[in-house]
Amino acid sequence: MSETEYHVPVLLGEVLELLVGGGDMAQPSIKDSRKVYVDGTLGGGGHFRAVAGALSGRDGAGECVVIGIDRDREALDNVRRGGLGGTGAKVILEQSRFSEFDSVLRKHGIDRVAGLLVDLGVSSRQIDAPGRGFMYMRDAPLDMRMDQGGGLTAAEFLEHSDEGELALVFEKYGEIRNARRMAGVIKDYMRQKKILTSADLKDCLTREYGANLKIQVFAKLFQALRIAVNGELEELRLFLDKSVRWLAEGGRIAVISYHSLEDRMVKEFFRAAEGACVCDPGLPVCNCNRPVLLKRVNRKAVTASDEEITLNPRSRSARLRVAERTKEACL
Repeated sequence: MSETEYHVPVLLGEVLELLVGGGDMAQPSIKDSRKVYVDGTLGGGGHFRAVAGALSGRDGAGECVVIGIDRDREALDNVRRGGLGGTGAKVILEQSRFSEFDSVLRKHGIDRVAGLLVDLGVSSRQIDAPGRGFMYMRDAPLDMRMDQGGGLTAAEFLEHSDEGELALVFEKYGEIRNARRMAGVIKDYMRQKKILTSADLKDCLTREYGANLKIQVFAKLFQALRIAVNGELEELRLFLDKSVRWLAEGGRIAVISYHSLEDRMVKEFFRAAEGACVCDPGLPVCNCNRPVLLKRVNRKAVTASDEEITLNPRSRSARLRVAERTKEACL
């Protein structure tokens, strides 16, 4: 299986420019001599290989370390099969959640990084592989786990959650209207028959809503289940909360998100970290002593060009936000 078959990396040129440097918004000189870059969502390895390749042609490339992390063992095995030679940088691959990147850094004796990258999308290979259960357009087991080595599948999640819990997940993560009704329909159906596949779920909903139920509803439902099964928003929150502590002065964090819940979380975190004094403007002297932790490199999210969307329609919803650690954020 080639890398292209596994996953097409989105916004690749923009990631390289804003994370590694190049162009008008190039990354300034990092104060730490040992430059470490972390790709927390390795996937097909497209971003990872490109970052390693960009570093290999620079002076001091031998001092660079590129770390690829993924919770999906299959992704790691695929990148290893594809080969990682000729980059000039030291390469490290680890199976882990991206929220636990700090444990990987400690394991390798690293205390600062020049760049942190996460692409929050599901890889093309995961979407298209029938056994993974991410695709709602055709029948497949309701799995949806990024790491198939443990945790509840989507089918088990439906079975073990009560109506109120499902309604909350559908409303919060899928922004589904009248989520309580949908949750009730699913739990009523499951009293007679188990829901084990996407076809079962579709049959359940079409019995209640009719055969013309909009495909967007299924998309929102699958999104909600996937987020809940993998704890995606909690993963992102933990990652963001840890990020500043590990960034070297001038180091950058780049996040590619695909739906409004993720993008809003990233935008609000960057904005809050960029804010300084929160004291009452009427006070003559600042009492909060709050440091400016990050400055946003791009205030408006970077999106895919028309050309990229034509070549890779899944890039249509991608949003890239990048921020840089400031001198004041010496933690």
